[in-house]
Amino acid sequence: MLRLTRLVLTAALTAATVLAQGAATAPARFKELAAAQEARMKAVPRGDVEARNKALGERIADLQAFAKEFPKAAEAPAAALEIAQLAMMTKDEATAKAALAGADFAAADLPTTIRAMMAAHTFKLTEQRDTLLQTAKVKAASQPVDARFELVTAIAMGLKDQPAADALVAEIEASAKTDDDKAAVALGKAMQTRRSSGKPKPETVALLEAVAKTWPKTPAGMKAAAKLLAANLGPGSDPVPFTAKDLDGKDVSPADYKGKVLLIDFWATWCGPCMAELPHVLEAYEAHHAAGFEILGISLDRASDEDKLRKTIAEKGMSWRHIFDGKYWQAEVAQLHDVSSIPFTVLVGKDGKVVATNLRGAKLGEAVKAALEAK
Repeated sequence: MLRLTRLVLTAALTAATVLAQGAATAPARFKELAAAQEARMKAVPRGDVEARNKALGERIADLQAFAKEFPKAAEAPAAALEIAQLAMMTKDEATAKAALAGADFAAADLPTTIRAMMAAHTFKLTEQRDTLLQTAKVKAASQPVDARFELVTAIAMGLKDQPAADALVAEIEASAKTDDDKAAVALGKAMQTRRSSGKPKPETVALLEAVAKTWPKTPAGMKAAAKLLAANLGPGSDPVPFTAKDLDGKDVSPADYKGKVLLIDFWATWCGPCMAELPHVLEAYEAHHAAGFEILGISLDRASDEDKLRKTIAEKGMSWRHIFDGKYWQAEVAQLHDVSSIPFTVLVGKDGKVVATNLRGAKLGEAVKAALEAK
């Protein structure tokens, strides 16, 4: 009996060890699969739809195998969501629905849950969409106000359910007790008008001005002031002030570059137009860096793509400083500038004033040269 008990305990311990090892290898395996897909996509000839779809199919197969091997891993919901998104691209509705139906998003973060809800809505999986919506509401309840407003936006613009979005706004507003939260609610409401119009309009500007004036020392008040500056960026204007951590964890600000010509470059490794524009950015840097031209990169990559970001920076020779917080479109510096598309650039002169925005191609090098020669 004693020997049998020891055997049972040994078997249980062995199983637990295997499970623990499996859980520990899930993040590494997920990164390996991402690197494999990156290599596949690089090998796809430009314009070859068949080769592209084949690569996407192989990625789907990899993610399906990962989900099967690591069903409880933190990456499993993201894998299921990506399968659904890729299946949409290849018009494989059955695979997309199966991935969404078979995944457990209870432990997923709020952004992943929201994206899964939107995917379920796209495929008319009404029951699952509603379940994910309730899950997202529960997750959002413990999040900061700005994160809760991301759910409001998804409900209003994605699900096209304005009454439900308005009800959530009222709920968020009722829970705001501090000045910080009240200001954040007011900013969120202002940005809802911005999003619904697709461009700044008088109503949005008025609301932003009210937030900045009423709560000037709160984070939302300062963000509103920055957005007002961003709405008026142009030759001779002040750049949007900010301080953020670079990839080495050091503080960096546009003010650090006074006396230099600075390009603030919003980009991401997943952005095709950004990567297409990169040779022009590199050319301008190589031609004018010695004369006082600097670049500050603002990455809109996701947190899960940090390794890819660092690898791209090294491989492409982007030797300037880069800011990255892993928040995708919600990147803090991008939010301050109200960035809604990339690449987006701001060229700042030696006097600290904006020279131009959104320069492309040869015009970038020409503008940098002129800014360096300006007295």
